[in-house]
Amino acid sequence: MKKLGIVVISIVLLLLTGCGRQSSPEQVQGLGKAEAAAIAQAAVKKFFQAEVDIEDREVTLEDPDSLIDSDTHQPIYRGVPVHAVLKRKPQDGEIAAFHAVIDPKTKQILSLSIDRMNKQTTQTTSLSTEELERIAADYVRSRALLSPQAVKLVKCSPVSTGDRKQYFYFTDDQYTVAVGVDTESRQIVTFTFD
Repeated sequence: MKKLGIVVISIVLLLLTGCGRQSSPEQVQGLGKAEAAAIAQAAVKKFFQAEVDIEDREVTLEDPDSLIDSDTHQPIYRGVPVHAVLKRKPQDGEIAAFHAVIDPKTKQILSLSIDRMNKQTTQTTSLSTEELERIAADYVRSRALLSPQAVKLVKCSPVSTGDRKQYFYFTDDQYTVAVGVDTESRQIVTFTFD
């Protein structure tokens, strides 16, 4: 569960420092940049029903062996992180960036998130944690992230004031997934398998 926080912080730091300006390897652990971008692009379509073009994005890969947890001395990521950030200013409602962590051997998505540009709204009605949990649980079941009949809530985080997300952690007693719901748009914007 701590891993999701580390992943989110890493992504935010990369965006703040300008991951497009850093040199990116063409291949990491046998996974090429073009292949990783295509896998992530297909996952965004499958899991978020959004078409994203990778031609107008700066695509970068990270070597997970270079991102080590100071407590465990193990890589933070179990797969290869790939980031695709628009090279231009995004339009309202457009996906400005998407990020994935991909297992280089199986080519499976371990984590996926989108950064959608939304107008700042002053919504008068906010959803309760229970309603957001229902949205997250429905997403986990409908996308078959876990065995749909066995999905159970493990815990939820408080709403993060900095990024308008609330995270819900689910298990089917075999796997665990963390799902982030944007509290303003009421949409799922990230998931990570633990």
